Amino acid sequence: MMEQQEATIPRIAEESEESALREARSEAREARQEQVDFPEFETMIQRVQKGLDLRAEEVRQDRRLTKGEQRAQITDLWNRVSDYHERMLKAHESGLADRVGEQERAVFYTFPPLRDSIRAAYNDLSTRTTSSGGAEGAIHAREELQRQWERAVRTGDTALQTAVGHIATERGMEPLRDQWLATSAERTEAWQRYGEARTKLASWRDPKERMMGTLTGRWSLAKPPEA
Repeated sequence: MMEQQEATIPRIAEESEESALREARSEAREARQEQVDFPEFETMIQRVQKGLDLRAEEVRQDRRLTKGEQRAQITDLWNRVSDYHERMLKAHESGLADRVGEQERAVFYTFPPLRDSIRAAYNDLSTRTTSSGGAEGAIHAREELQRQWERAVRTGDTALQTAVGHIATERGMEPLRDQWLATSAERTEAWQRYGEARTKLASWRDPKERMMGTLTGRWSLAKPPEA
């Protein structure tokens, strides 16, 4: 009996190890699927790294320079490239933020001939559906906005539909927002692009993602050993 138990122990340990390995692989796959990539920026990083490595090697092969002079030139090169890298990071984040703003404007875009009507409907609805406070007030505001949406659909009032859609989107009323988005394929696509742009910007600004980008070398540069 003791021999059977001892023979079983290695199998249990092995099965446990295989299970843990499968879980680790699964978590890694999920992490890769959730990872937000920045291919354009990463390509730029690779180009800068290649240029840095080539220039540093040229300095190393220059026999006219002493070791100290080589080290000084490579250090200066690294400092200049590091400054450029910092500007790259800031410029890329600025571009991502601009993209969010651009897509948000696309979602809320209104045709010039309808803007006055939409503005008037929006202002009226904002006043009529602003919660007076408390749970009952919030429920009443949501119900009134839903009622106005149904009326706009019945009457074909495009300006009112747009005003309701804007307010529902701003207040995070997802079911009503989705009803409004569904009235236009272009607007639905704009909303998807807006969500993607926000996700990219949030990922870029996330400290953990920034750390991983640095550790994996996707967003960082390798420093020459002489610098």
